[in-house]
Amino acid sequence: MEQKNIHRFIRIAQITLAFIFIVIIAGSVVRATGSGMGCPDWPKCFGSWIPPTDISQLPPNYKQLYAGEHNAVAEFNVLNTWTEYLNRLAGAILGVLVFIQLIASIKIRKLDKRIFVLSVLSFLMIGFQGWLGAKVVSSNLAPMKITIHMVMALVILAVAVAIIYRAKKLVSTTPEKTTPPLIIQLSAIVLFFTIIQIMLGTQVREEVDILLKNFDAAFRGDIIANLGITFNIHRSFSIAIMLVNFFMIYKIIKSDATDSLKKLGKILGGILIAELIVGIVLNRFALPAALQPVHFLLACFAYALQFLIILKVVKK
Repeated sequence: MEQKNIHRFIRIAQITLAFIFIVIIAGSVVRATGSGMGCPDWPKCFGSWIPPTDISQLPPNYKQLYAGEHNAVAEFNVLNTWTEYLNRLAGAILGVLVFIQLIASIKIRKLDKRIFVLSVLSFLMIGFQGWLGAKVVSSNLAPMKITIHMVMALVILAVAVAIIYRAKKLVSTTPEKTTPPLIIQLSAIVLFFTIIQIMLGTQVREEVDILLKNFDAAFRGDIIANLGITFNIHRSFSIAIMLVNFFMIYKIIKSDATDSLKKLGKILGGILIAELIVGIVLNRFALPAALQPVHFLLACFAYALQFLIILKVVKK
């Protein structure tokens, strides 16, 4: 019975993790397409639970009606509205999944109390993230609040990875191996570097938003030239990150690590190569909007794998 509960919990936790990535990519698409104010009110969208598909469904004074204190309602755009609405819908589904995960964790709390504690924490953080999303809308997409929203998503992602890792340990029969101290140190360094790089990336995204807001989109080709020192640091720092990551991966593959850890290292290497290619394209072709969500999603995949590697190599 206990084994059945564990396996059921693992499936629920994996689906929840998948939806976290869906919400992350949806949020990134919203930002890349400028759809953040596609729904000017919250939690409804233009006063309805299902948004309009045509401007004729809105009252003539909809801009004044939904302007609020920030007077931020732009011309109705069905694509922006539904992009933001689907982002919110994915977040709502994630909230339900996290609640189901919390309920399922009660049945295995005696086997590992930390799984239950992490499930409670995940549920609370998703609630906070929803509240923060409402504040982002009411602030007319204040850049700092958007960045905090992004950082919170990374924390939620890390907790979700930890929950699955601990649950799988309850049914694992693979013997643990001692990890060389150098690999442990490198795993901490690469995760720290990735967090810094993602933070720099959000700052660059803020600069891009400001430039696009203040200047005509026709000058998008000049965006790179007008970005500040943060972009240059972000671009140069990627070289250091790649070197340290691949050095860690090399050490893992050459060590007496478990096959699962070596496989994680190889997958991480593939994701980093893809991330590098996307980054180069973004730099050379004036940050095409279609690739911006891909760039952030790959960074989140790398972050999740790096965090999982730390969980595997740090036994305590």
